[in-house]
Amino acid sequence: MMKQKYFVAILFSFLFCHVQSYPVKASESLTVEQAVKTALETNPDLLSVRQELEIARGQKVNAFLFNRFNPTVNGQVWNRNNPGSGNVKDSGVLLSQEVEVAGQRGLRREEAVRNVSQVEAQVKNRERLITGEVKRAFFQALTLEKVLNLRKEIETLNRRIRDASRARFKAGVIPIMEYNLAEIRYGQARKETLVAQASFRNKVVDIRRLLGWEPDRSIGLDGQLRNPPQMVPLPDLLQQAQSQRPDLLAARREVARVEAAINLTRRLIVPNPTFQGFYSTETEGADGSSKLLGGGITIPFPVFNRKQGELVTQGGELNRGRYQIVSVMRNIEQEVKTAFQAYEAARQSVEVFEAEVLERIDENFRFVEDAYREGKIGLLQLIVVQDDLIVAQLSYVNSLGQYREAEVNLAQAIGGKF
Repeated sequence: MMKQKYFVAILFSFLFCHVQSYPVKASESLTVEQAVKTALETNPDLLSVRQELEIARGQKVNAFLFNRFNPTVNGQVWNRNNPGSGNVKDSGVLLSQEVEVAGQRGLRREEAVRNVSQVEAQVKNRERLITGEVKRAFFQALTLEKVLNLRKEIETLNRRIRDASRARFKAGVIPIMEYNLAEIRYGQARKETLVAQASFRNKVVDIRRLLGWEPDRSIGLDGQLRNPPQMVPLPDLLQQAQSQRPDLLAARREVARVEAAINLTRRLIVPNPTFQGFYSTETEGADGSSKLLGGGITIPFPVFNRKQGELVTQGGELNRGRYQIVSVMRNIEQEVKTAFQAYEAARQSVEVFEAEVLERIDENFRFVEDAYREGKIGLLQLIVVQDDLIVAQLSYVNSLGQYREAEVNLAQAIGGKF
């Protein structure tokens, strides 16, 4: 009888503790805000995308040059056979400069500025996606860490049950079937702990990848799954997404860039004149040499090439950009609605769990303990109740994790905090 009371005390001391936190020992603590900040600074994929911005800025530098055409200098020296004085040496220098005269320079600047603005929006959109990936990975890892802690507690409890059952079997209090059941339950609990540990470690590896950290760098997660759920109206979310989603902004800026490029191409049909100046000397004999100084202008005639192909191509790009705006707007609406529905389901699940389930779990703790002490249920029935309570705890932890993930997905869908 004393052994049974000792066994019950072990079991219920665990049940009343619920899920305790056993943080992973690590040399570096990481919050979700720190993880996002680090990823925005060191994520290799994002750093690669940001180079597109440097490329666009380089094109802008070229567009803002005083003149994109360099002057050319042509120098010549030649021998000439003069009947009066024999062989003489003459020389000449030709300087030419092409000049834009139809406002192409201003249009080129405008196109370059719009291109930089469009690429900036693309980079912002990539940052939005990276932020969502990091937050999801962080809260998934935090959920898996809580599950791992719970699995460790379950393993510890089942090991104690096994040890107590072994002692009771040797004392002849319980049959061998009950002792074998305790051994089986401990082995199963041990296996579940190893699976949970592997899942958690794999998710930490994913976090390191997103942060651009070395594979052996230790990470300790510093955060809470519990976050007070809040109700948000769908129309406000849709309006917010339409105004701040960077991919929609990038699509609109791409149309503006193509329009500027078309204006530039049309202006490039106007030919650029090339101004020339020359200086040459011609030896006339013993009397000396003649000096020639003059200038000229060269103007090509746009008879055959009038940028027909470029304009057709850019017209297709313009129409593609306009269709892309419509497509992105529809995708945004669908993404926000889908994320909102998932968020509401997760929010309601947590609220129902906390309002109804958790309180009843505490009540069941007391009822089961009284029933066992009064001899109304045996050890096997107690184990069944234990399984139900453990499943409830795991379900609650997973519900919190699903809520935080749905929260991240909704924030990513609208392009910012809500």
